[in-house]
Amino acid sequence: MQEAGCKKQDAGCKKQESCPLPPASCILPGLLYNAGVLKHWRVLAIIVLWIVFGAANLIRAGMSAYIAPALVEYPTSLSLPLLGAVYGLLGLIFLAAAIIAWRRKSTGGALGLALAYQVVLWIIKLVGYCSEYARSLWPRDLLLTVIFLALIALVAGRGGLFNKKLKSSTD
Repeated sequence: MQEAGCKKQDAGCKKQESCPLPPASCILPGLLYNAGVLKHWRVLAIIVLWIVFGAANLIRAGMSAYIAPALVEYPTSLSLPLLGAVYGLLGLIFLAAAIIAWRRKSTGGALGLALAYQVVLWIIKLVGYCSEYARSLWPRDLLLTVIFLALIALVAGRGGLFNKKLKSSTD
């Protein structure tokens, strides 16, 4: 049954002879539903995300060390060196997670790391942000947290609907 579908698909792909490359619709189904290729792309996406978040947190740490002397006379809820240390540690954790994901070729632990990261950020928000304006942004931050966790769950392959579709297409 699959062979007939493949022949039908190949016949449909050969209709466009003016272009030397087959159309994307002929290439993508084989790549999207091949479990090995899909896992490779998921691991690559997690590695890129972890590198981006690692670099962003290291930049935050550097910015807090750079800005701290200018804000000495202003009272802050949390000290900027403490925040810099937390962001620096998060940045190093994300970069280490990228290396581990690359070496293991696995997305295992991605959702746990993302959840732990969001918990740390929400603790900083609850303890450190005392202004009314910062607290007015919490609904937006909650929405961004849910989107971030859903994205990591989808990329890491923890989405139930997506996995069912993948399993049924490989049978």
